[in-house]
Amino acid sequence: MTLQQRITDKLSALRACMAQEGLDGLVITDHTDQFYILGFHFAPGEAVFLVHDGRLVCFARELYVHPLKEKYPFIDAVGADKGAAARAIELAGRLGLKRVGFDAGKENYMTGSLFKAAGFVEADSFISRLRKVKDEHEAALLRDSCRIAYQTYLYIRPLLQTGVTEFEVAAEMEKFMRMKGASSTSFDTIVAFGENGANPHHVTSRRALKENDAVLMDFGCVYEGYCSDITRCWWHGNEEPAEYTKIWNLVDKARRTGVAAEAPGVAAQKVDAAARAVITDAGYGEYFTHRLGHGVGLEIHEEPCNDQTTRAVLKKGNVVTVEPGIYLPGKFGVRLEDTTLITDTGAEILTKE
Repeated sequence: MTLQQRITDKLSALRACMAQEGLDGLVITDHTDQFYILGFHFAPGEAVFLVHDGRLVCFARELYVHPLKEKYPFIDAVGADKGAAARAIELAGRLGLKRVGFDAGKENYMTGSLFKAAGFVEADSFISRLRKVKDEHEAALLRDSCRIAYQTYLYIRPLLQTGVTEFEVAAEMEKFMRMKGASSTSFDTIVAFGENGANPHHVTSRRALKENDAVLMDFGCVYEGYCSDITRCWWHGNEEPAEYTKIWNLVDKARRTGVAAEAPGVAAQKVDAAARAVITDAGYGEYFTHRLGHGVGLEIHEEPCNDQTTRAVLKKGNVVTVEPGIYLPGKFGVRLEDTTLITDTGAEILTKE
């Protein structure tokens, strides 16, 4: 499928959403939503899109206009170093658009006030809704992103030596991901040794690896705009405690149970419940302190989520994590996480070679 056809398909899906709310125009200011439509990186606040009648007009800083016209000759790119929102409002008026929407949930106060004053209406987060279901092109990019993350795990594990610090390990992992084609990390890399692993969102530190120590790594990268997320744990040394072995196997069983529960039409809440029951039934429920997983795409945390309270129902094309964990304060933590793609019949693990 050509780039133009992919964009046309996304605009068609967006128009269908707009039609449901009686909109003949839509302004888009969120830079992540803009990337979803075009696949072009704008800095936050440097472009405003006006979508109408299947066409896209992009008001952007002058420095973007030439590359936009080169890559996307089928859209209208207009230089607007200042007042891009006002230019979009002016064009909507000249086109005679009757009902123009904007995503109030993603709008800042000043621009939102401009749109309201122009008579634009608050609309649903159409693009967030569309972003939940990945097309084949997006799924392929997510596979590549997750493959880089998994290769990083395979690369770094045999390199760990007693005395290395969390900082040093994280730096080497991030360098490797860059060498493999990643543009950045999808979040701050978490490397946690020993008791630090008992904090699910530990901030990587100067803590050095001991001769017998627990290791937890939670990391991912951004490849062609799409994120990956993986967590792996193991024991460093020859004297692995029986308690660590027991908990690791329990968390792995919960992970496998969660992945097996995923399928189109399944309530995400039930996926969380299935994995959580493994840990709760073993007597460690109080030490599993977070949701089972979250959506992944252009952002590292998206909808839908495998959560205890969500009303979401999984659909083919959703990409979600399964990441059960048990955290014993002062000792260690174990979390095992895979990013999965919901398929016709179940779930495909993406975090693999």
